Amino acid sequence: MDIEVARYTVRKAFRTAKDLQDTMQFLKARCSAEEYQKYAVDIAQAIDAVSVALLNRAMNAYPELKEEIESQIAIHGRYL
Repeated sequence: MDIEVARYTVRKAFRTAKDLQDTMQFLKARCSAEEYQKYAVDIAQAIDAVSVALLNRAMNAYPELKEEIESQIAIHGRYL
C-alpha cells in the first residue's frame, strides 16, 4: 500500500465509525434499553474491527500519518 491508499483507508475507517456511531444514537432513541445494549456492544466491536483492519494497518505502514491526522482533526474537526 502506498501512502495515498493509506490515507484513503483512514478516511473510510473514520467515516464508517461515524456512521456506526450515528446508528447507535438512532437505535438508542428507538429501542428498549436492553435491546439497545445488545446493539451497542456489537457496534462497538465492529468499530474496533474496522480500526484494527484499516487505521492500525495504515498508521503502522506510515507512522507520519498519526501527526497528519491529529493536525487535521485539530484544525477541521475531522480528517480530510
